[in-house]
Order: sequence, then C-alpha cells, then structure tokens
Amino acid sequence: MKRLLCLFMLLALIPLGSMSEAPATLYLGSGGSEVVRLQNRLIELGFLKGTADGMYGPATLNCVIAAQTALKEQGHTLSVDGVFGPQTATLLYDDIVMRQYLDLRRGSSGQKVLTLQHRLYDLNYLEDRADGLFGSRTEDALTRLQETLVLGGATDVEANGVYDKATRDIMANDLSAYGIQAPEFFDDSRPMSLTSEYLYGRTAILLDAANDRVLFEKDADKHMFPASTTKIMTLLIAVEHGDLDRTITVPASARQVPKDSSLVPVYPGEQMTLRDLLYGLMVRSGNDAANAVAQIVSGSVDAFVDEMNQRAAGLGMTNTHYMNPHGYHHEGHYTTARDLATLSRHAMSNNFIVHIVACMEYTLPPTSLREKLVIRNNTELLQPFSPSYYEGAFGIKKGYTRAAGFCYAGAAARGDRLLIAVVMDCRDRYKAWADMARLFDFGFAQ
Repeated sequence: MKRLLCLFMLLALIPLGSMSEAPATLYLGSGGSEVVRLQNRLIELGFLKGTADGMYGPATLNCVIAAQTALKEQGHTLSVDGVFGPQTATLLYDDIVMRQYLDLRRGSSGQKVLTLQHRLYDLNYLEDRADGLFGSRTEDALTRLQETLVLGGATDVEANGVYDKATRDIMANDLSAYGIQAPEFFDDSRPMSLTSEYLYGRTAILLDAANDRVLFEKDADKHMFPASTTKIMTLLIAVEHGDLDRTITVPASARQVPKDSSLVPVYPGEQMTLRDLLYGLMVRSGNDAANAVAQIVSGSVDAFVDEMNQRAAGLGMTNTHYMNPHGYHHEGHYTTARDLATLSRHAMSNNFIVHIVACMEYTLPPTSLREKLVIRNNTELLQPFSPSYYEGAFGIKKGYTRAAGFCYAGAAARGDRLLIAVVMDCRDRYKAWADMARLFDFGFAQ
C-alpha cells in the first residue's frame, strides 16, 4: 500500500503538460495555436489557400469538411461534420495517409506546384516559367534533378518524376554536395569562378566600356523582352534631338497607354521643359512620359518608333525591334542582352544621360495642372543602406513585365574603369541585384 501511495504522489508531481495529450477538438469559433497548426496543415495539403490566421472560421470549416470527405472516400470511417476531433486529426496529420495530397505529380496544380517550379527554375533544371501546372516539362525537369541526386549518392530518392517525401526532404537542404551548379551555391568570395550556371538571369553580358570588350556573357544573343529598359533608347533619341530646356506642352498621347502602365504622372495640356519630362521618363519610368517624348520629338508615336528602329540598326543592334517607346509587352518588341549593352554603352558616352540615369531624386516643378512632384529612384542596388547596395554602381534602367521577367542594364565605376552589365529575365529584382554584383565583381577582379 505504501509503495502504491508513493507512486500516486510521484505522478502528482509530474506537470500535466509533460504527459501526451490528445489533440484538442476544434470547431467553428475556435482560435489559437492549434488552429494555426491545423490551417498550416490544410495549406500544405492544398485544401486551404492563403495564410493561417488562427481563427476557425467558415473557410477553415469548409476545408475540414473537404478533407473529411476525401478521407471517407478513401475508405476511412469518420464523420463529415467540419469538427476537427481526434479521429480526423490522427488521419490528417499522417503523411502516409495524406500522401496523395503531399506528393506532386503530373496533373497536379496550384501554389505548391508553383513553388516547386520556381525551385527547379532557380536550380537550372526548368527553363519554362512557373505556371502552377505540373505537366511533362516539369516532370522531365524533376526527373533529371532526381537522376543527378541519385548519381551523387542520394539513397532514398528515386528518379520517378514525383515530388515525393524523399525528394522534398533532400531538396530542403544544400544540394551543392551533389554537384549541382546553381546561383544559390556560388561562393562570392571567389568572383573569378563565375560561370553561367551561377547567374539567375536567363541571359546576361558584361562589357568593359572603355574598349567594348566582352568580359562575360550568357546566351547574350537570345531574343528577350526588354520591358522598360526600352526607355534608354527613348532617352537617347530625345537627347540627340537637343534643346532640352525648351518648354513643351504634354500631348494627348501621354494618356494613350495601357491601363496598368507605370506613370509619372503627366497630364495632357500641362507645360514643362523637355528636360523635366525626361527625368520623369527615367526616374519614375513613366509610360505616359515615353509617349509624350515620342510625339514631341517625332510628331507621332509611330514616327518615333520608326526612328528607334533606325537608330538601333545604326548602332549595330541587329537583334532588336521596337514596337513602342516604353517597353509595354508586345510579341514583336524584343532585344538581346548584347544589343542592350551596346545601346547602354553608347548612351553612357553622353554626359546628360549619365547625370539623369544616376539621379536618385528629382523635383518636378509645379505646373498649372499639379503641384510640384518629388520623384525618387528606388533601385536597391544604388541605395547605400540596402543589403543589395553595390558601391560604385549607378544607373542605368530597370524593367519588368510578367513576360520579360526582371531586367536591368547598369553601370559601375571603380578607379578609371567603367563596366556595363545587363541581366534579363530574372525571377525577381533581388536576384537581378545578386547577378549584377557578381558580374561587376568578376569584371573588377580582372
């Protein structure tokens, strides 16, 4: 009896939280950390979209019902009532039971497929843009990656084209040990070891501006969409026409741009100098300013586009064709990294262009249609307090459309050297900044 009493006393001293507890039953109106855990699991399984907010509302209820229905169709016995009780929890948190929702294969779709495709893209196994649809190209890319992992000694992975648990687990770790060359594995302390595989951009080039010598290139002659880097040519032609301090009246064409265009904004009928309009064109990347410049310089937007193509031919940009002065997407509007570098190098020989592309802040004086407007360059590569800052970099122009990806033409000076670098079709701006830093480091190390 004494021994039994001692046992009860010892059990009483054990904190309740240290004993395993069954999952709490959750239902409409519940809240807290257990709801967050449930919602994250539903997101992982593809039943719930968005982010976990810790509130068991109608959306979470409907997703639990959908999951219970799916489990019942698999042959499990449980109530389809939207109540997240112990039985539902046991099944929902079991990776083996939920394998068909965790594994991705041909025919899968959604956010998880997008995430996988982005990863395959960044690892240089998938060339196509992420579309959220697991088709044959995604399957082939994943299979090739799995084959590489198997050859590198991964014992649990099969080259089956299925994004299964073994593949998910290994892809969450550093893959450089398996001989995979990708941007995330580059050693920035060894700039001269840079190769094409270590750049995020699908095409790129690096020039020594003094002698036009190509120091590095990656698919530099591939046709690409230039987005707003187009405005370098628009600026060049406007500057070459001269008389930058003359007063101009903004024409109606300034408002004849697609609805989702970037704007300064400028308004038809307001007056300003051409110089101010050009700052709006480059610092704010206004498509409205581009159309206005085109009509002011050449009489019409179409005539200006003709001049853009003539000027490109004159510069030897044989793989470039313009359809508009601002770079809004058009299938017939394209260039190459090499041509864009040629244009940039020529533009940077003009002192006014150097000043305007290096400008970080400019004040447009007030007009009869608006107050004064302060415009700023938000390029992180040029911001001293940004993690992406590169000392010595300045200008020239960035651009983005969904079709083009993120593009950048930039310059960097060190001592008496000036480098011109172009990267095109990066997945986001920060990957472009990483590419630019690697290219500049490579150039200055020579």
